[in-house]
Amino acid sequence: MKSLSKNRLSVWLYGQVIDLVFLLRKIPAKATPPPFRLMQIGSLFWQSRALYVATRLGLADAIGDERKSVRKIAGELQLSEEHLYRLLRMLDSMGVFEEVLPRIFRNNPTSSFLRLENPQNVRAMILMHNSPEMTRPWMEPLEECIRDGGVPFERVHGANLFSHMDRNKAFDMLFADAMDVVDNLTGSAYLDDFDWSAFDRIIDIGGSKGAKSVSILKIAPGLESLVFDRPQVIEAAASHWEEREPRELTTRLSFQAGDMFDHLPAAVSDKDLYIFFAIFHGLGDDDAKRLLRNLRNAIGSYGARALIVDCVARESNIGPVVAGFDMQMLIGTRGRERTLSEWKALLAGAGFRISDIVAVRSFASFIVAELDRLD
Repeated sequence: MKSLSKNRLSVWLYGQVIDLVFLLRKIPAKATPPPFRLMQIGSLFWQSRALYVATRLGLADAIGDERKSVRKIAGELQLSEEHLYRLLRMLDSMGVFEEVLPRIFRNNPTSSFLRLENPQNVRAMILMHNSPEMTRPWMEPLEECIRDGGVPFERVHGANLFSHMDRNKAFDMLFADAMDVVDNLTGSAYLDDFDWSAFDRIIDIGGSKGAKSVSILKIAPGLESLVFDRPQVIEAAASHWEEREPRELTTRLSFQAGDMFDHLPAAVSDKDLYIFFAIFHGLGDDDAKRLLRNLRNAIGSYGARALIVDCVARESNIGPVVAGFDMQMLIGTRGRERTLSEWKALLAGAGFRISDIVAVRSFASFIVAELDRLD
């Protein structure tokens, strides 16, 4: 079977750069005395909370394109001038905002990604990860759950992540917005590293409002996309793109509401590709196998394939990014970042096999799976 990999040289160079970045990051840590290094790690939440509050207050938007005094910002937002100055001063020391003159600040290239008018902003991601829903599980029951194997999010909220979102519309929408800006963190160049021309239609499972699908349709003019997600997400999804994208694109984009644990949209040809962007890493093995059984039923007698976009963790000594993702999965779900052997076992248990693993310019890999044998 023809490989679906593209841009192999660019992907290889990306991998080399990432390895070099991680190597350079280790130098300051090794040069710092161990007690002080432990103190640095132990107080990192100070920085995340300062950034969260600045984002909630809309400081980057208040400063805008100007140099603005703390007094003026505080007056506009009705804040304590002295407290605001100390917050901005800390953020400046972290490389977020810049104090150009005493008590006068401006946005810098980093803080500009907190501005609403910046289409590449990451506000929703910061607000979601630092929300009470996501921080309480880290702060309260983590030690207890490390002892007994529980899920901290469930221990705090009395429900799993998806059930909690079903009951809390504001958090549900914040989570959906955060998922839609993931590409603002890494860019979308990695989508060019996969040969979409081998398919006629993608079925974007858990695709939220369809941001990933839109990015793919822009680089694959012969492709159509069906976005499948929960009813409350799909309800607002179709109208979201009407004035944002040309009709040529939106006519190739459709939406269907449903529960992926009940059923998936049926395949209509062997040129269908089911896409799961960061879905499986949030699922324990039981739920993952349930979803794969639904996928098998949806494929039926067609030779449609699945594209699982998730990390493939090393068997040992995983890097800090994948380790961080894995710990976040432990906090919020029964999922994990799986190794290659774990992926193979999971898929084989549901009658699938890995036909290709496409390296792309991302921390994730494109895992292509197909039925081990057609019925």
